Amino acid sequence: MIAARNTLERAFLIAIKESFIALLPFIVVNSLLALVLAIVDVWQPSWQQSDRYLWLSQFGQILFNFFPLMALLSLSFHFSKYLELSAVAVASVSIGSLIALHIDSHQQMAMTQGFSFLFGDARAIILPILVAYLLRFFMGIKAINFLKSTQLSSYLKLHLNLLFPLITCFIAVTMVMYASSFLLGQLFESFKLALESSGLFSQLIVRVISTHVLWCFGVHGDIAYMLVLGIDNGLQQIAPNLTLSQFTDLFVLLGGSGATHSLLIAIFIASKDRNMLNVAKLSLPFVLFNINEILIYGLPIIFNLRLILPFIIVPVVNTLAGYLLVSAGWITFSGNEFPWIMPILLNGFVAGGSMAIPLLQLLLIAVGVAIYLPFVRHYSLQGKGDNFDKDLIKRIQLQIDIDKIAERNYTLRQSEDLQTNVALEKTIKEVLNGELLLYYQPKVSLVSRCVVGYEALLRLKTATGAVVGPYFIPDFDQAGYGNLIDSFVINRLAKDMRQWADEAFHPRVSLNLNPNSVVDKATQDLLVERLGDYAQSIDIELLESAFISDLQSVEQSMVNLRAYGFSFVIDDFGTGYSSISLLSKIKIDGIKLDRSILENIKHEKGRILYRHTCMLCKSLGFHLVAEGVETIEEEIFVRSAGIDTVQGWLYAKALPRQDAKHFAILQDKLSERQLAGTKKGAEAP
Repeated sequence: MIAARNTLERAFLIAIKESFIALLPFIVVNSLLALVLAIVDVWQPSWQQSDRYLWLSQFGQILFNFFPLMALLSLSFHFSKYLELSAVAVASVSIGSLIALHIDSHQQMAMTQGFSFLFGDARAIILPILVAYLLRFFMGIKAINFLKSTQLSSYLKLHLNLLFPLITCFIAVTMVMYASSFLLGQLFESFKLALESSGLFSQLIVRVISTHVLWCFGVHGDIAYMLVLGIDNGLQQIAPNLTLSQFTDLFVLLGGSGATHSLLIAIFIASKDRNMLNVAKLSLPFVLFNINEILIYGLPIIFNLRLILPFIIVPVVNTLAGYLLVSAGWITFSGNEFPWIMPILLNGFVAGGSMAIPLLQLLLIAVGVAIYLPFVRHYSLQGKGDNFDKDLIKRIQLQIDIDKIAERNYTLRQSEDLQTNVALEKTIKEVLNGELLLYYQPKVSLVSRCVVGYEALLRLKTATGAVVGPYFIPDFDQAGYGNLIDSFVINRLAKDMRQWADEAFHPRVSLNLNPNSVVDKATQDLLVERLGDYAQSIDIELLESAFISDLQSVEQSMVNLRAYGFSFVIDDFGTGYSSISLLSKIKIDGIKLDRSILENIKHEKGRILYRHTCMLCKSLGFHLVAEGVETIEEEIFVRSAGIDTVQGWLYAKALPRQDAKHFAILQDKLSERQLAGTKKGAEAP
């Protein structure tokens, strides 16, 4: 339960971060347009009447208004990816709900108005998040997943089963948003009346806190403040020759909302997070002119509990310090006008006519850096210590995930090998151009001739349609992508187990895991989350090398997973690392004897070794499976050695899910006929 909650929390943070990083090109273009227009307004006001200026200003305004809709689509896509939902479904419900919130049953909406309300509603950022989590909840209710037929494709069945969850989610989200919007409207109305009757200092503090809190939810603070409260007190005099807007430009924002200069300096001093540093470098030219949307949306600040607190605290501290000094009369102002894009220090010199204000600005920046530093360090430590694979493996989309894992590999200094290894690049392209599949090789009882289980085996369907073995696994392991393969197998096996369960078929299945994945907490969490319901039917096959390299960690991992019902088997016993003493130390349930030692039974010593190995393992209480049985002679031998479960091409190769099930059904029928024939023969006179 805790692991699942942690996974959801990580999925939330990663989805938020990637949603706004994906919007960075859009944000950069908007910021660049705003900067160009602001510079023209200040230094070439005569250009404001030109056709080019008018065209550019209208283009910039319309583009800016598109941001909520772009954010809705990006959030829909990324939350859908990490919560394993349909992005089209999440975006559709979000847009549908937004439209429903703007329909007035007492007034006909003029279609000539278009759908401009989609572009200016801040709820567009909240809706896709709420929709994604509610839709995930409703899809988990089996009662409204009415299609169980196996005659339909799984893709078609998935989307048809979305019908009732979508309708339920739409109704729930629209009602929740409508009620909350109404209550907040009433609350803001009362708050507005109280605020208008308060003093200037109270209005200033409320404005600074409100605008920054709104930014933390992805809403443009100053614009939303005026839209919601209808209060624009920026022209009020806070001191002789100083308006409230000028006060915030000089002492509060210092580079933009959140006192961006302090945050940037703290990042460059303390951050070890590559993404954070890259965003800071990208935003630096804009922050110099007090445009900081790149930083707010790129880090992001939005919904980021690790940075929200200092983002609000620093401007409040700046407000208190600046107001105290200004109201005490320690700083005077010349009355000279300065634009909001004028860099700090320069605007302070213009406003005061001396170095007093620039020196105070430097002091406030230093205090802001001191406040930001511990939060930036903590953010970097969290980013360094987290295993991003925990979230990425929830839904394997190899092209996207390889890009993400490659970025982690650069941090681990593995990218150099990846870039120089032409063979590996070729292998990755072949995998991306193909389709990963999971096949199942039956395990057969020599006593009943029935299928007693399967081994899940990875296959690749190439671009030409041929199905080949997983030749790419060693290359992927070498490049650090082994956990992606394991996560694909786990997720696909979970899907197949669910489909089999829906068909009243409950086989026992074993799966192979990379030795490094066994001790990986993220892989353990994924196993429990995806296969926990079927743990009693799952055998995890481990190579002996996993025990040799780190016996204590592997045993602890086995204890953790065994508590959920998983069983463990040594795979490929008899190759490489075989150690008799190891068998006395580890707690496993079974052993699979590798074909390599079966191939040696053509020699007397080989037969003796195989028989004594079987005798030893059985005397220690291990269940034995003979791998690679390909001839009748080999079957006769392993039966004589005391083995009753076999696996190999003599019985069946690895099969697709449905074929594997049909093979088991056929074997059961053949077994029944043989048993019936045996009884009939015994009863005959």
